[in-house]
Amino acid sequence: MGKKLLSMLIAALFNKQGYEKIILDTNVNNKRAQHVYEQLGFIKLRVNENSRKNQLGELQSSIDYELSRESFKDFS
Repeated sequence: MGKKLLSMLIAALFNKQGYEKIILDTNVNNKRAQHVYEQLGFIKLRVNENSRKNQLGELQSSIDYELSRESFKDFS
C-alpha cells in the first residue's frame, strides 16, 4: 500500500507539478524504505557516513537517492 501511495504522489509531482527530478535521503539502516525507493526507480547516489545524529546523539549514516521522470516506475 505504501509503494502505491508514494507512486501516486511521485506521478503527481512529475505530471501535474512539472518536476523533472526528485532527490531524497534515508537512514542507511532503513532497508524497507530503500527497497521501495529502488522499486520505484530511484538511483542510489552515495552513502554519507556519520552524516547526522539520532535522537540519542548517536552518529548515523544516510543514503542519497535521485529519481528522474525517465527512470520512474509507476505503480499507481
